[in-house]
Amino acid sequence: TAVEPFWGQIQNYLQLVCEVGGRTIVSGGVGSVLNNLHPAISWDAPVLRVNRGPHDREIELTGEGLVLAPSLFAANPLMLNPRTGWQGTPTLVYNVTPDADTAAALWQGAEGGPALSELLGHTRASVLESVRVPSSTGDISRRLHISNPSASKHVGVLRRSGLVTTERKNNSVVHRLTLLGEAVLG
Repeated sequence: TAVEPFWGQIQNYLQLVCEVGGRTIVSGGVGSVLNNLHPAISWDAPVLRVNRGPHDREIELTGEGLVLAPSLFAANPLMLNPRTGWQGTPTLVYNVTPDADTAAALWQGAEGGPALSELLGHTRASVLESVRVPSSTGDISRRLHISNPSASKHVGVLRRSGLVTTERKNNSVVHRLTLLGEAVLG
């Protein structure tokens, strides 16, 4: 009940965390992600360790895969290992801590209501909502199941209206809400 009004923003943020992790694996390898998830997690191929004092866990990954499950609510990393009774692929649940601006955006009021959709149109209102968490055009298009050109067009209109700002970050472009955009959503 307490989280439900914010669930859309939380899902968008966790999906973004997963997308960034996927890009990091492609550019730097599995170790670059696993060794930077949390101080208690370490990867020394083929062994993954979660150091939690008396509850240390260790698993030898032998090719069946690993599910990485970011969480805003996990205080400590938790490894679920199918070889000790769990069914399915080994799963590592780990805490993600958003920066202050992102955290504030996650816990703002519920998603824009019908009035915003009526004013901007459903898709444009969804694009505006999706950049509560800074996102690339590709991230927006995947999240909302729209084409890249459509996402780009909507972001362009929102940018020219002063609701969204766009900045280059490394090799990608990141869109984020302006204060006016936050006010419109809030």
